[in-house]
Amino acid sequence: MLRKAVLVAFLGLVSVSAFAFDRAEFKRSLKELAAGISQTAYSVSERPGSAERGAFEGAADRADRAEKSIREIVGSISNADEFSAAEKCLSDFAAGSELNAHTVAVVEKLLKQRAAFVTSDTSAASVVNVRSSGRVAAPGQLLSRSQRRLIMIETPMAEAVISLEDTKKNRRLDNLKEIFKRHGCRIISENTDESGKEAAYGFYFSGKKYVVDALLGHFGGDIVQADLKAVVKLTTGGFWSGKKTVEFNIAPDSDNGVMGELSWYKSVIEKDPTKYLAENNYSKLATLGSIETIAGEKKLQLKNAIAEIWVMSKNGSVTNAVYTSKVELGDIFVDAR
Repeated sequence: MLRKAVLVAFLGLVSVSAFAFDRAEFKRSLKELAAGISQTAYSVSERPGSAERGAFEGAADRADRAEKSIREIVGSISNADEFSAAEKCLSDFAAGSELNAHTVAVVEKLLKQRAAFVTSDTSAASVVNVRSSGRVAAPGQLLSRSQRRLIMIETPMAEAVISLEDTKKNRRLDNLKEIFKRHGCRIISENTDESGKEAAYGFYFSGKKYVVDALLGHFGGDIVQADLKAVVKLTTGGFWSGKKTVEFNIAPDSDNGVMGELSWYKSVIEKDPTKYLAENNYSKLATLGSIETIAGEKKLQLKNAIAEIWVMSKNGSVTNAVYTSKVELGDIFVDAR
């Protein structure tokens, strides 16, 4: 009886007009919202700094846009036929999967609010009831920035390195950046080498795997799977004593799962390169300094030490590095061996 009374109220308050509810657009927006919910819930649950976590902002923005589109559609509903059509769309969509049902639980709330607004009667919201909708947990918070893992549907992501050379007009460079922007790719790190005839650009980025695969097929490059390598050049001495320089190659091994990540090179090698080099290649490091006795302990003294670091993909070189750093260490002492 309540449902019938409310529907009559709809017809009484709103003039009968041509049916305007766009079912196709509503269904399309529901699919986009469901995809946004799954991607944001998945990406926010991943470890900080990973490609999946890096995709969170883009996924959340897409979900926000889909929700806005749905709000606009629901906000235009004004008669009984349109409410009935919207309920039918939601019911059919919810039956498709748990994710769909979870999405419908969010939209159903909007539909209830619209019903109460159109009739100026809060009890009208009880009429809207999509029985096949399901709530996994707190669906109203799904699109909030503090959401937790509610549904985990893996969106294939990948990290990769692309390098290219370009003239001063930067046509290839601008084209690549536009592709990144258009497909929601996130640039993790980039570097420019202008030592050659043409500038060389290296990009370390993340994005949807099918986008990454297409880019690598066109531009060339490498997929990154925690296998970045580095070259470290250490220089000591000065004008009067003469300069000495050695280069060290660093690559990840199976015993260290994070060694090939850019964050590892920044936090371990860049922060204290001589410590790592002393522990892993002391004999080579020793050629740069002299042994001194300080407070009864033998130390390897490195004067005016400067460390230069290039991080690149597994098949990359210094020219197409994706990250570079130069650190002036000054005079340092390392435990002698």
